[in-house]
Amino acid sequence: MARSIRITPIHVAAVALSALVVALGAGKVMGDQALVKLTSEQSRGMGLKTAVVTATADTPLASLPATVTPALNGRVVAAAPFAATVVRVDVLEGQTVAAGQALAVLFSQDALKVSAELAQAQAEVRMTEAAARRARTLANEGIIAQARSEEASTRAEQARIMAQERGRLLASAGGAGRRAGEYLLKAPIAGRVSQLNLQPGNGVEAMASAAVIDRDDRLWVEARLPAAVARQVAVGSAVEVAGARGRVVAVGSAIDPRTRSVVMRAELSSGADVVPGEATMVTVTRRSDPGAVALPRSSLIQINGKDTVFVRRANGYLPVAVTVEGRSEAEAVVTGLKPGDEVVTSGVSQLKTALEG
Repeated sequence: MARSIRITPIHVAAVALSALVVALGAGKVMGDQALVKLTSEQSRGMGLKTAVVTATADTPLASLPATVTPALNGRVVAAAPFAATVVRVDVLEGQTVAAGQALAVLFSQDALKVSAELAQAQAEVRMTEAAARRARTLANEGIIAQARSEEASTRAEQARIMAQERGRLLASAGGAGRRAGEYLLKAPIAGRVSQLNLQPGNGVEAMASAAVIDRDDRLWVEARLPAAVARQVAVGSAVEVAGARGRVVAVGSAIDPRTRSVVMRAELSSGADVVPGEATMVTVTRRSDPGAVALPRSSLIQINGKDTVFVRRANGYLPVAVTVEGRSEAEAVVTGLKPGDEVVTSGVSQLKTALEG
């Protein structure tokens, strides 16, 4: 009675590996480098995957722990122009606001006083302007001296300046509320409320920080660079955080004697999937050497003490020694390949086993 034999993926891999070893007998190319000849079916059986290398201008130097912070040049304080009492708060910390959106309603005796002074100054403007017009008419007719007309015009100008000053002071409050003495505190920019120092019923001092708004599209990362790495990093160097790119905006000039490191700050591009206060990793880079290409880090393997990748050819895979310029968590930058070369990213160790067998 015939027995049925169950073919499993392990059998397929074993057969493919055996075929691979036999294929090495096809001969040597490029000196000591052997072309591993495989058919498309054998490659699929081994689970080989490939990726195309690309030219790159940036080489990873180091991956370091970092903290995400709001950009200092993207943070704006909403200050209360008058000493006041908080009547109502319309936003919460963490909430996104539009530029000019009301944050709170405040009541201020000082604002009430300035409003009265503005009304008085506007009445003074109307009166002095009328007097100046009459004086000009009389001066033109020779009834009064020209100097008296000029004096009247000067008083009118002084009244206008006083009214404009009071008007600007009230305008800085963001607009009047429903009742006399109330004014609106408004968001100076669009962004996220990172700090709110207002509670209904509490007092606020004049020019005190009532709220802090951070722009959503401006984030920094802060990290400490080891002294050896810091010498290779400059303002403008590229960084990468959680898949988002950025540029170094500041590098400390003095090395901390305790940690032997300097502080680096980098600004991330908009769309970075991180939030202020988050702990993350930042990859710092330098300018790449001529001819450098980027490839998945999983493509690299040590063969005879050298960093090597398997490059796909028409009839197989060729081991090529490369020089590694830098590594990040996912990528490596090397020289020794051309942009467009196709390298193996999965199944590299199986190719090495077959090559050494």
